[in-house]
Amino acid sequence: MDVYSSFATAMSSSTSQPQRSIPPEDRISILPDSILYHILSFLPTKFSATTSILSKRWKPLWLSLLHLDFDFQSFIDFNTFRHAVYFVMLSREYTLPIKSLRLKSCSEHVFINGFLDAAMQPGIEYLDLETTTGKKDFELTLTPNIFSCKTLTVLKLKNLTVNKILTRVHFPLLKILHLDKVCFLCYEDIFKFPLSSPILEDFSVNDLQLRPGSKFISEKFISETSNVKCLTNLVKASYSARQDIPLFLFTWAHILKIKLRCPHPFYKVHTLHNLTQLELTFFGDNMDDIWSGKWKWVLEVLEHSPKLQHLTIHQEIENIGISEAYWEDPQIVPQCLSSQLKTFLFRGCRGKNSELQFIEYIMQNSKVLRTMTIHSASSIDLNAKHQMLKKLAVWHRNYKLILD
Repeated sequence: MDVYSSFATAMSSSTSQPQRSIPPEDRISILPDSILYHILSFLPTKFSATTSILSKRWKPLWLSLLHLDFDFQSFIDFNTFRHAVYFVMLSREYTLPIKSLRLKSCSEHVFINGFLDAAMQPGIEYLDLETTTGKKDFELTLTPNIFSCKTLTVLKLKNLTVNKILTRVHFPLLKILHLDKVCFLCYEDIFKFPLSSPILEDFSVNDLQLRPGSKFISEKFISETSNVKCLTNLVKASYSARQDIPLFLFTWAHILKIKLRCPHPFYKVHTLHNLTQLELTFFGDNMDDIWSGKWKWVLEVLEHSPKLQHLTIHQEIENIGISEAYWEDPQIVPQCLSSQLKTFLFRGCRGKNSELQFIEYIMQNSKVLRTMTIHSASSIDLNAKHQMLKKLAVWHRNYKLILD
């Protein structure tokens, strides 16, 4: 008995159900194949295979699916997982394309690369690859077929190291790119992904890493690249990484989330032409000590965001520092405050003078503001919180004010 048949039998006999009257007609089984394929596409491949024991009508259906989803954590051990994957690939029609592939595997270099080479067929549109390993020296050299796949519309990579990319990267149809806990050996390779995706709409970078000792990127490269008009279709972008990347990559985004730790030359502000929703998160201890011009930088972002309607600032800071961040009212009110900003949310407010001055500035200059929400940091004492709320209440104008 094959791997999936054994599993299907085990699943069907693992629970006992009370006897019920059998309906006179199996309405699901009489549906067209196209609808049944669609239903099965929402299941991991392991579970879609178990439907083969339902009846002769169902037995061959799962082998014709164009969407494959493998997760080794749902198997007893890796060998069972590997055999099951091989069984599926060998049982499918060789000419049958794979439109969508999700693979979550542990660190088996030969298995992953061999499987990807077999799965990266012409026509694949969705690729989600994740490795789960505790090995710090684990490196996966992704098959070059990935970097030149002209049909990919979604690419998600998580928990892996990408060796130096020696081939040309070209994603003419890619719309979604998510890089999560990906370590690069060459900084310039980081740019090859987004800059080779001309119609990218969703770009997410989380915990991006660069191998220690790797050659850093030159200022000349950044300067030349920042002048190139790129990612003009970008709708949504998020950035939270150990390694900084230039903000010019997000200049056309409509929705932007950025998590920052300390000042960096890469944070040079460019015009955010289409930005309507912005979330800025500051994290790390002693923030005001190491970035005294934080609020000046935020104001510069507002000045370069003429269409901004929704602003969120979140301070994930345990120890904000002894120093006080610098504040000075700008001579020109940002256009978004005078005509666009509708909501403002501040999380983690500690009542420091610079914070209150910034909030007051938003209050006094936002002409179309509808809602302002201020959440105080949990670490401040009740007296300080009370004094802060009193000041904010005095500055309140004609909009909904929520204080916590």
